[in-house]
Amino acid sequence: MFSTTSLGLGMSAATLELLGDAFSVIQTSLGDGHGNPSDSEPTRVPMPGLQRTMPSKAVSAAVAENTVLPMFSDVFVVSLPSRADRRADMERIRQAVPLFNFSFFDATPADDRRISVIYDTVKQTRETYTTSSSTAPTFLWPEDASALSHSPLGQAGADRWATAALATETAALSTSTQTASYDTHLDPFPRAEPLTCASQNYVSGPPYSLALPPYQLLTRSKLACWHSHVAVLRAIAERDDGTDKVALILEDDIDVERDVEERLQSLWGELPEQWDMLFLGHCWSNESYHAALPHAHTSNKASSLHPSRAPKCTHAYAVTRAGARRLVEHLRYVPFAYSRALDQAYAWLVLSGRVRSYSVVPSLVVQRKVLSSDIDPGESGVGSHWRESLREGVF
Repeated sequence: MFSTTSLGLGMSAATLELLGDAFSVIQTSLGDGHGNPSDSEPTRVPMPGLQRTMPSKAVSAAVAENTVLPMFSDVFVVSLPSRADRRADMERIRQAVPLFNFSFFDATPADDRRISVIYDTVKQTRETYTTSSSTAPTFLWPEDASALSHSPLGQAGADRWATAALATETAALSTSTQTASYDTHLDPFPRAEPLTCASQNYVSGPPYSLALPPYQLLTRSKLACWHSHVAVLRAIAERDDGTDKVALILEDDIDVERDVEERLQSLWGELPEQWDMLFLGHCWSNESYHAALPHAHTSNKASSLHPSRAPKCTHAYAVTRAGARRLVEHLRYVPFAYSRALDQAYAWLVLSGRVRSYSVVPSLVVQRKVLSSDIDPGESGVGSHWRESLREGVF
């Protein structure tokens, strides 16, 4: 059992303001939270709301009768400006798949000053919890985290970490940027102990050791990926014209089924009236775990739609505007913000019922893994061992 603690214990008002909103931890047990994968079953948190979203009751009659796929209001490709090789490949996809008429959204590089500030702030947040609790602390979500998904975002929580006003406070946070040197992925001989990825509702990850696998290491590249996706989610959430249009977020290392539009059109009417995320591609999770939604077009059924279980990888997912707001509200919440890889965060939000998500099975968009990875190079330099194939991809 964990002791109940408070972030404010022994902290100055200036530090509290710097870290963002105060938060509390709960007295419960979620397993060890360190040795298990991030999609481990939660102890007292329900699975995603299947009863709330079963299409037999929730699907809009208008949508059910008209399964014509609406054009995405926006299609963004999160991409580093320096990766001209990947951007050139994405142009081939644009020519082959008219549905993916995208705009490039410049990703944040790992050596950006804001990422150093975020890294230091995460480190100090964890140190504060360690000194104020003798056991591994967990956090409790605020009651309004989901209710605020229809409100203007403003600035809150981790949004403040990388603002210009934070620059003058940087020296008081940590000297790690002066006393440690890291590669964008991992320095094999670090002069300061690297951070590790938290899981479930834990504030910190497991103790660092050289034996930890790469997916448990919280590198600056992973923080930069989180920062980039939050930025594009905010852009989607703030383009509010009174309707809840759907936007698509892609990464620049993908291949896609040539008939993706036809397949999505056959599935679109199965979606309930209210949803947050739709994964067109995923990895490291059995996304057919939950039964497929009833399919109106039984002939030539190449794909099916399932309530998501714990999808990882962020290379292709759609969001509603309300969903984008809901994600930002969760991703900037201080004890959760930048605490792990972004796909681990998404998987936990889905598994614990914080967001309403669906997955297309099999994936319509996959990671190619033929060019060098900027986040997790793996042993081959192009990413993890997970591989998927398409029936008829562009490449």
